[in-house]
Amino acid sequence: MQKIMILSLLLLLLCGAGGIYAEEAGFQAPALLDAGNLAGVPTHYLLYDRDFYEAPCDQPGTVVKMKYNTNVYAEKTYKKTMYVYLPYGYDENGTDRYPVIYFFHGRGCDPTTLLCNPATKNAFDHMISTGVARPFILVAPTYYYDARHLLYDWEQFPREMREEIMPLVESTYRTHAETADESGFRASRDYRAISGFSMGSMTTWALFDNMLDVSTNFLPFSGPMQDTEAVLSIVQETEYPFYIYMACGGEEDLAFENCNALARTLAADAHFSYGPDREKNNFFYCLSDNIHQDLTSRYYLYNAFQDGLFQ
Repeated sequence: MQKIMILSLLLLLLCGAGGIYAEEAGFQAPALLDAGNLAGVPTHYLLYDRDFYEAPCDQPGTVVKMKYNTNVYAEKTYKKTMYVYLPYGYDENGTDRYPVIYFFHGRGCDPTTLLCNPATKNAFDHMISTGVARPFILVAPTYYYDARHLLYDWEQFPREMREEIMPLVESTYRTHAETADESGFRASRDYRAISGFSMGSMTTWALFDNMLDVSTNFLPFSGPMQDTEAVLSIVQETEYPFYIYMACGGEEDLAFENCNALARTLAADAHFSYGPDREKNNFFYCLSDNIHQDLTSRYYLYNAFQDGLFQ
């Protein structure tokens, strides 16, 4: 009977509270992390009211498909596609500028997985309409240069980001970069985020060193880094302030153990200040009870906005 009651409570948590949009179900991580519960600051996670957030919004944004060619891989040109979320009220002839998130999908998924999911788009619309997030642009490219054969090259991909993806996106849409070049990207780094899920999270970590001068915010979800020592070395030497917002699911998330170990390592390093206050800290870990699924990224982004992303 006790097990049934526990399962029932977990199901209620996963399904959300229902009713008023501001009502949220909190998940407080138990003593999974120890080590002073990561520098004495509990990790937390809020699940929004799915009945409200994932229903159609009366202030809908739009999703735009962008095609381009990349020429940074060997001597061959590859045709690629990415998707861009534009918030409600975006006017191509207007003057407002918007923060931008570059989000990378997990292995076996593609740029349509997140943005072409109606519940995700609705959730983004509601995050903006309710004031949880300021209006933002989200770009979903792919790190595969040959998606058909799942081929990628993380050594060359930073060039594609800086020389092709970012200039195309930020010359087409009004981000905070007043010029879509190196100086414009550096001047607007506080209003840019690099994020991804699973293998997209690993891509986020792979981009960390190459994007620190043009992005303050890094949001890796449910994916470890390949070379922890290299990242620690980068952090020790960088002159740029940054904020890392990690997130992961619970024990049913295949990245659970690795992400917890990584969070402990970073929180214990003297160059990281753990906590949700962006003025005082540079690292936080949002631990949920979710499974390993790309679409849980909308929940993690919701929490990142609640914790001050772009505010």
